[in-house]
Amino acid sequence: MLADLTEEEAYLFSLLMDSSGIDSAELLWLDNTSEDNLFRSWDYQVALWRNESKLQVDLASRSIGKSTGVTLRAFAHPFVSPGEEMLLGAPEMIFLDPLTRAVERRINSVRLSREMLKTNATSQGFTHRPFEATFRNGARIVGRIPQADGRGFKGMHPLKLEIDEGQDLPTAAWMELIETLKYGQDSSRWRVHGVTKGVRDYFFKITQPGSGWYVHRVTAMHRGDWDDGQRAAKAEMYGSRNHPDYKRNILGEHSDASSSLFVLSRLMNATDQIQTSEYNTDTYCNISIHDERMREDGVPIEMLLAFPKSHEKWKRTWVGMDVGMVQHPTEILVFGEDWAQGTGAKAVRPGRLRLLTRVHLERISAPDQRAAMETIERFYRPQAFAIDRSGLGLPIYSEVMGSHAPLAKVLQGFNFSEKVPVGQDYRDGVEEGGRIMANVLEFSSDVLRELVDSSMIYFPWDLELLREFQGSSFTMSKSVVDSYGRRRNFSKGGMHALDAARMMAASWKLAQIGDLGPAEVEFEPVFDSFV
Repeated sequence: MLADLTEEEAYLFSLLMDSSGIDSAELLWLDNTSEDNLFRSWDYQVALWRNESKLQVDLASRSIGKSTGVTLRAFAHPFVSPGEEMLLGAPEMIFLDPLTRAVERRINSVRLSREMLKTNATSQGFTHRPFEATFRNGARIVGRIPQADGRGFKGMHPLKLEIDEGQDLPTAAWMELIETLKYGQDSSRWRVHGVTKGVRDYFFKITQPGSGWYVHRVTAMHRGDWDDGQRAAKAEMYGSRNHPDYKRNILGEHSDASSSLFVLSRLMNATDQIQTSEYNTDTYCNISIHDERMREDGVPIEMLLAFPKSHEKWKRTWVGMDVGMVQHPTEILVFGEDWAQGTGAKAVRPGRLRLLTRVHLERISAPDQRAAMETIERFYRPQAFAIDRSGLGLPIYSEVMGSHAPLAKVLQGFNFSEKVPVGQDYRDGVEEGGRIMANVLEFSSDVLRELVDSSMIYFPWDLELLREFQGSSFTMSKSVVDSYGRRRNFSKGGMHALDAARMMAASWKLAQIGDLGPAEVEFEPVFDSFV
């Protein structure tokens, strides 16, 4: 059949085989806003839409053509991929509906694509909720939302995968999507579209160098109608061109807008940014232990916890721990205190806290976690070993406190929702109202922020840790199965190292407060700055 094509038919065939959809759209689509009523893409969009990389992600500003690109590729799909499936995904139906409606509207707007639809007495080629478009040559376009646990993407094996609003996709959905695409075929494509929120999540991860994804970085300045007037107007609307939301929506940059704890510049001032420094290369110890690897090696967890001998010089240490079992990891942070010598009543003053060791445990059983805690206690002899004793931490906390182990003497349990005494209410030397109580989560967060802002805490160049500290401290999770197999609506934390640091900060500060008497110890920075 191809040998008998006329020259005009051969040109038409070539246009329809463009997987980007640009050629067929500029030939067939109508655009009432253009002078010739035909669709025309901007020059920068041609390069954006004709990339052939298997894994692609748009780290882009708003209104640069992401949704139009999805519509173009969906329009071209039945012509270039007979018998294959294209999956359109979005976090929620409120995002997916406008996208599938745009695809359906474009297919119905042109006779050539309408004739491709597989119609019968009961269907015109489309079904809704869930969306599906079926074509005569076996090609299909389907729309799905992941639901809370990602099961909405199960059973799908598309040749082309388009995910819209990827920055809002839950982690469970990402895990299901990894095995969805037909990677073995040369024409398979996975494309994720999104606008950064600043959160250090999976979307952030795939936009970083070395992730294996081709990243399209498109700003509002690439628009054909962008000018100085628009730039000034947007800056005035957002309040400044340095505003985090301006950077996200106009420049498409990851920002620290979602961090409710730290100003990014102050956090970086409290970080050793020289990656070849002695602190980063010799002092800081980062240990990661996975249950599967530990079982394969056949060694007890104590053997995997090898700490530098140089850490023995820190005579005052503080430990914070956030407990996880299956879905979430356990994080243990050990801080050494550079305490200062003095005279008289201030023979020892609180000094700068330096992160010495980070222990990351994944799917480790409760007995092994307790063994790890006891190993850390024996080596560092901490002033306090603070642990989240609510939820998964309660069995470990209860078991240790019911024993005569040395760990029980320094173990402190906190519940983020409880209140603890943080001061005394005095007026002219006369007590009124008794003790001042504070919520543990708010109190520990304030202390941690105070430590960062005053340069009284020092972090290594651990990018994973720093991303946690820059991200939001919690996310909303709807109807998920908790660690005990029950469905509940709750706000779950995803920043486990940050929570461990909160535990440490709470125990450290409460030790400075002492017995809450008139002579309570004031928080007094020892170092004006640090090298």
